[in-house]
Amino acid sequence: MASGHNYIIIKWLSIIIMLFFLQINTSDARQLSETDGDTLKVGLVLSGGGALGLAHIGVIQAIEEAGIRIDYITGTSMGSLVGGLYAIGYTTDQLLDIARSNNFMELFTEQRNRRYITNYERTFEDKTVASFPISRKGIDLPVGIITGQNVYTFLSRLTWNVHGTEEFDHFPIPFAAIATDLETGGAVVFRDGYLPDALRASISIPSVFTPHEINGNIYIDGGLIRNIPVQDALDLGANYTIAVDVSSPLMPKDRLNTLADIFTQSFYFRIQEYSEIQRNLADYLVEVDELHGRYTAADFDKVEELIAIGQRAGKKHVEKFREIASQQTIPPPPRPGVGATGSLPISQISIHGNTIYDSDYILNQLEFEPGMYLNPDIIEQKVTRLYSSQYVNNVTYRVLPNDDYYYTLQINISENIRDEFKVGVRYETGTQASILLQSNFHNLLHSGSLSRVEARLGDRQNYLIDHIYFGVMGSRLALRTSVQYQSENVEWFSERERISRFKHESLRGELSWANYFSTNNMFETGIRKDFTNHSDVINPDSIRATSRDYHAFFLRFTRDRQNRRAYPTSGEKIIIEGFLSDQFFLSPINFSSAKFYYNTYYPVTNYFSLTNTIYGGYSTGTDLPWSYWNSPNRYDEIFGMKRFGGLNRYEINSRNLQLASVGVQLEPFHHRFIGADVYAARFLNNWDFNFTGEDIEYGASLTVGAQTILGPIKAIFSTSSLNNFRAELQIGHQF
Repeated sequence: MASGHNYIIIKWLSIIIMLFFLQINTSDARQLSETDGDTLKVGLVLSGGGALGLAHIGVIQAIEEAGIRIDYITGTSMGSLVGGLYAIGYTTDQLLDIARSNNFMELFTEQRNRRYITNYERTFEDKTVASFPISRKGIDLPVGIITGQNVYTFLSRLTWNVHGTEEFDHFPIPFAAIATDLETGGAVVFRDGYLPDALRASISIPSVFTPHEINGNIYIDGGLIRNIPVQDALDLGANYTIAVDVSSPLMPKDRLNTLADIFTQSFYFRIQEYSEIQRNLADYLVEVDELHGRYTAADFDKVEELIAIGQRAGKKHVEKFREIASQQTIPPPPRPGVGATGSLPISQISIHGNTIYDSDYILNQLEFEPGMYLNPDIIEQKVTRLYSSQYVNNVTYRVLPNDDYYYTLQINISENIRDEFKVGVRYETGTQASILLQSNFHNLLHSGSLSRVEARLGDRQNYLIDHIYFGVMGSRLALRTSVQYQSENVEWFSERERISRFKHESLRGELSWANYFSTNNMFETGIRKDFTNHSDVINPDSIRATSRDYHAFFLRFTRDRQNRRAYPTSGEKIIIEGFLSDQFFLSPINFSSAKFYYNTYYPVTNYFSLTNTIYGGYSTGTDLPWSYWNSPNRYDEIFGMKRFGGLNRYEINSRNLQLASVGVQLEPFHHRFIGADVYAARFLNNWDFNFTGEDIEYGASLTVGAQTILGPIKAIFSTSSLNNFRAELQIGHQF
């Protein structure tokens, strides 16, 4: 009896939730029946214009104030975004809140969450500044600067209440979005499907966004063919159209002074030609003239100004809007707005588009369990894990109602299976400029593999061929084979006086096994073989690093949870590694090396962090190769830069090192940083824990820097008990 009673309760709850989720459809039918008898059907037409489209919100406020009932909405590009959200029930106040509370500059960038990229990717991510696809013909230009992942996720969240609605005519206000078919060049009118898909296609500005694919067809910005879609509002059923044009006109000849200006002008010729035809079709045209010449489509950092301009433009036309409203016999329906997103019970996940990753791996990443209640916040956290891998271009989702109480979460994955050529640049005081060339190849030697070729050109040369065999990506475990050539000129110091110099060259082969495709802790084991040569030697008796060949076994543990590689503000990084070379294993020399590195950032506020570092380097054996000596301020491919303020590179080369530092980092302006650190270190021939203070050296540094398109820029001012004041300039990622 109790179980039957529970069944009835569950059934009624199911019906209530389904009615809540589909309430738009019932309200749509009511609105359509109420307006059938009205002779004036108003269609609102919103043009494209990038950031200028935010002015649409102010004009819509004036239309509401005048009492016009909007029966249809069509939009292109940013006009489709504003119009689509208004059509599904958002009020103008809600649209204003969306515009003000979101950082559009970050929204239109591709910021992957570093904590969710794979262990292997962390070894080389954030080194380059430009990426180009490799085709059979050679190196190409990318089809777009950004894939639009952040924008698509943003749209999916805002349209949560209509995920289950296929027909746009069933929205509170029937809606259509305009895009351009990239293959045919014709206009495509989206009146059904998945709304985020239609909006993403409509805003796909060529060369900025990658074209958007829907059912095998690819689309770009609708503004290229119909930036003011008046005809489409008439096709929906409107017999009176109000067109709002926020687009920029053609520039006068006195402003055509640069190549970019001329290119933009020629790009707009066709757009303006088609727009003029649509303007002539409109019954009433609102042109927001105040935007012309003062603002551009990229001014997303001027939200308040653009909204205010739209509000002023709307007030200029409010009397005409009242005249139009007076011709309608039925008033506009109430607009309660879109409520807060709730959680829905998910019974299954449907995964589409995956060929590299197997479905089990994706499900593990999503940490999905049947019966979970999911909302956009939870789904976006899970989607971010998938998107953060470099092997994924886009991850999109949709929630669809089942026949019963539960829902299906549909995940669509667009994988990155293209080969790429990347370029990085760096400048350092003292070592001057360096260039990094990097290429990644999928399935080059055999299926289920990734090959990476890297060349560093500059004062320190490095050439690397890295091959990963993973079979199925979801296995997480992989076998890595690498061949590397390194060359650098080393200056040897004693008592801070340069006493020797040599050119160090090594040819290295490594074979290792690890959970490279895990996103958490990495455990790595393998064997290394080095062929070493010292040339151009000055005063060889003073050089303490051996030039003998050797092979060694190694173990390494890495945990990297820092949120950024440059200027992290939270998270820790731990590395523990050990090498053993012994004649028992047929190596020509006996030595061992162990290193421990711990670096963490503690966020105090969003703009202020504390940081500290602990490093210990220990070695045994008479013959110690150059790679295992500890040199502060010398870049290491595993540990990065072990800083000690006031020292030059190679100024101290120590068999054993104990180092600690504490510091603060401030971000007074977005991506502008100030940091201060103090250091203490012991440089030892023999390891001990006798911290008497007699052999402890101290240092301090002040760093002023910024994140830029070329990577991090740093001006570093430092001093120490071992040296005088030192100033450095660093530009670009470390490599």
